[in-house]
Amino acid sequence: MEILSCKDLRFRYNGSSKDTLTGVSFAVQPSQVVLLVGRTGSGKSTLLRLLKKEISPVGTLSGDIALCGKAQSELSLLESTQTISYISQNPDTQTVTHKVSAELAFALENLGTDPSEILGRVGEMATYFGIESIYDREIDTLSGGQKQLCSLCAAVTSAPKILLLDEPAAQLDPIGTSKLYSALRRLNTELGTTIIIAEHDPQEIFSFCDKVILLDSGRSTVFDTREDFVTAAEKDPMLRGYIPACTRAVLPLGKTAFTVRDAKNILESTFPEQKKLPEKKEKAKEKKPALQARNVYFRYEKNGRDVISCLDLTVSGGEIFAAVGSNGCGKTTMLKTLSGILKPWQGRIELFGKNIKSYKGNSLYRENVAVMPQDPYFLFTAQTVRDELESTCRAMGRKGGYEALCEHYDVTRLLDMHPYDLSGGEVQKCAMIKLLLTEPKMIFLDEPSKALDPASKAVLGETLTELAQQGKTVIIATHDTEFAAAYAHRCGLFFDGRIHSQAPAAEFFARNRFYTTDASRIARNVFPQAVTAQALEECTKAGGEHR
Repeated sequence: MEILSCKDLRFRYNGSSKDTLTGVSFAVQPSQVVLLVGRTGSGKSTLLRLLKKEISPVGTLSGDIALCGKAQSELSLLESTQTISYISQNPDTQTVTHKVSAELAFALENLGTDPSEILGRVGEMATYFGIESIYDREIDTLSGGQKQLCSLCAAVTSAPKILLLDEPAAQLDPIGTSKLYSALRRLNTELGTTIIIAEHDPQEIFSFCDKVILLDSGRSTVFDTREDFVTAAEKDPMLRGYIPACTRAVLPLGKTAFTVRDAKNILESTFPEQKKLPEKKEKAKEKKPALQARNVYFRYEKNGRDVISCLDLTVSGGEIFAAVGSNGCGKTTMLKTLSGILKPWQGRIELFGKNIKSYKGNSLYRENVAVMPQDPYFLFTAQTVRDELESTCRAMGRKGGYEALCEHYDVTRLLDMHPYDLSGGEVQKCAMIKLLLTEPKMIFLDEPSKALDPASKAVLGETLTELAQQGKTVIIATHDTEFAAAYAHRCGLFFDGRIHSQAPAAEFFARNRFYTTDASRIARNVFPQAVTAQALEECTKAGGEHR
């Protein structure tokens, strides 16, 4: 019997003139893993929330939703809570208590679980997900990734039959992402938990998903196997970005692989004597430093530890620099310190050859520096996106001028919506437009590609490339190694309070083993310069043609 089914599901938000979902139908069998993909704003988050009636968005709904053979409307609150759990893409909207330990126990307490049993179940889950080190921490002291792990652990303590996840790895570093998906795989294989997961970067989940559902303009297309999806993607460029690097790497050879190991073995057996292609070395042009940090230290408390320690960094005008590192290592703190939001207790920071302390009033953030925080919702205070963008234009002394950017980022349809009604990817794009309207010389971006579909990532990457070509400077903190490999000029690993191993992007990812891309893991013994899925696919195709 189907554990969950939707039939001709239609939904329209109150106040909207257009349906968000228009005729969505699919069925999920017990213990299946279902991958939900689609462009930013296609309705993935809306669909997941509709499946759990306690958090259903407000609007007009038609169609049928059934859980465990029972109409959703007939489920009691207790039955729904025990059957299905949900993890949002923004952990700050998910937590309800102040401490991790209380958060993990919250659901069990509300279900009336015996107090003597709660601690054992909470301890078991904390150990299972490896979060013992933050068990006694205040939630507001955690990094974004740590909050996401806390939310996942809290959702699983009640042993739901179905787990809904909305971009669960968006704020996790590569190692944390691998751990998360290993835990999800165990939940599925060892406990039989049914998993439905919306994901823009399906590298990890593609290897063990049973079914793929594509949402496009509110409509659903169901692929009963991942093989069916790959076949469709070969003919449809829009779908290609959702295929993991391991699969794309061997497609030109007429073969199929769903893991790095299998793709690596296929390439190395196909090209046993493949010569390493010479790297293109362009003569470096001397560029004037836009940012210089020397011996910078920062701590949040007078007697606390230094989060930033002996940081030295130089970034030139016209350069895109990306910093990667683990969750909670201090990348966000580094961006805030370099951009003047936080004041170091020691060291010197110069922007455009001028001590950052010399910028008085609001001069630093007026046509000089713009900052996108890890949570871009913080940038919005107006009632609609249009009001926010018009307010930004007025502050810059001009009237309008945002329409072309909205068209470029495909957000024109969102202009009259409240910013907090947007999905994570939608608000990310609107926040980028708001920053660009200030015409900054330097942009600091904290996880700019999270919650973006492949096409939107490409648009963002092209924008950053254009800014760099105009001589502007971009400094990024990111967990998205594929995005950094594709668009950054230089990368570095943030660890122990400072930047280590700075190198050109291709060289940086080619020598790393964990903070690297799947493409590099697959190709380093065959095509060492291929550190992105697209580059690897092109190398494989060219190599196959010249065999």
